[in-house]
Amino acid sequence: MKVMMKAFAKQYFGAKYEGIAKSLTICVILFLAVYGTQLKVRIAPSVFYLTSTAFSGGIMAQMLFGRRLMENMEGMFVLPFKNRDFVLACVFMLGSHTILTKTLPVWALFLAAGQLDGAEIITGILCGCMACLVTGAMYLLWKKKNYWLPPVWAAGIFTVILWPLCREMVALMAVASSFGAVLYLCFADAYGFLHKTSSRRPFCHTGGRGSVFVYLLRYFTANKSCCLNTLGLCAAAALFPWLFGSVSGISGLPLGFALLCLNTPVCTILSGDPALEQALHILPGQSRRFCRKYGLFISMVNLMIYSIYLCSWQLINGGLIGGASGSAAVTALWMALVFAFQSASLSVYLEWAHPIRGWKTESDLWHHPRKYIVPLLMLLAAALTGAWPLLLWVWTVILLVGFLVVGNRGQG
Repeated sequence: MKVMMKAFAKQYFGAKYEGIAKSLTICVILFLAVYGTQLKVRIAPSVFYLTSTAFSGGIMAQMLFGRRLMENMEGMFVLPFKNRDFVLACVFMLGSHTILTKTLPVWALFLAAGQLDGAEIITGILCGCMACLVTGAMYLLWKKKNYWLPPVWAAGIFTVILWPLCREMVALMAVASSFGAVLYLCFADAYGFLHKTSSRRPFCHTGGRGSVFVYLLRYFTANKSCCLNTLGLCAAAALFPWLFGSVSGISGLPLGFALLCLNTPVCTILSGDPALEQALHILPGQSRRFCRKYGLFISMVNLMIYSIYLCSWQLINGGLIGGASGSAAVTALWMALVFAFQSASLSVYLEWAHPIRGWKTESDLWHHPRKYIVPLLMLLAAALTGAWPLLLWVWTVILLVGFLVVGNRGQG
């Protein structure tokens, strides 16, 4: 088992385990930066437990269902192995990667800003580790078509966390669930980690030229993460008007537009497929042909989410339709168009000029710090637009001029 754990560790942390040192450095810097502000917030222990459990379990699930895991598994299955050692080593290393590289920065924020005692911190850490083990067991149960036990198990865990019980019960639940998960993993089948490939007849394109839109649409519908992330943003779009409703008038709308452009799986298609990215850079004329349609595709996805946001805003807060004049509705629609095209343009530029390299799993790709660049720039633009509405029209002119310049350069 030691050999298997070492092999998995080198895959996910690097040949010299440099991923661990990098993550610890980030956590120390983050902790000192937040702690230095003297910001202290009273956080309910149940919130800390719930965050540790849900965040760790979600990241672990992303890694288990990711394409990169299957590629690594195919290479590992070539080597001789014992079934129990393989399963335990895989789940332990995936869980360690999740805790050390993803959950640890979240814990650093809680420790720096929260007022938690030692017992609450230990219980939260137990919940995070338990979530990784239980998610691995649930994944293998699901692959064996045992569809009822994982939801019941998850419901029981969250019920204990959210129910007003003593923290000793939460810690006991975490230990018991971890023991049950490890016990099941000891007898699980290692080949359950492999994904079944589709046996459907492949599509045959008979036209003279390929369609970029068809490729992007098929990628979007075939990738579960793209669909789930977009559905999550649609749900957030329906709830954001409650958060921003206290902002007077239409000035609260840009904040939602800025946050709803955080659709990382859609905006990292080239980074997720290095072979496609390399081919597009080599072939002549692909920067103009692919990037334009890719940007338009992202804009269409953004506009779909923004339409839900605007409808929810009208239902909850009103003020867009039915007022004394129709200027509010026109301004809101125009603002949605500007934010959609601007955020898509920035996302495509980052993907083409600065693709993400060196990622080990899809989780590393989707949680790369680059994902926050576009939303932060859009938040800055939202703040300026909310303070000075005239800037929206100046911004529109600049955006149109930029499109014309890029189009003429591409034709030249």
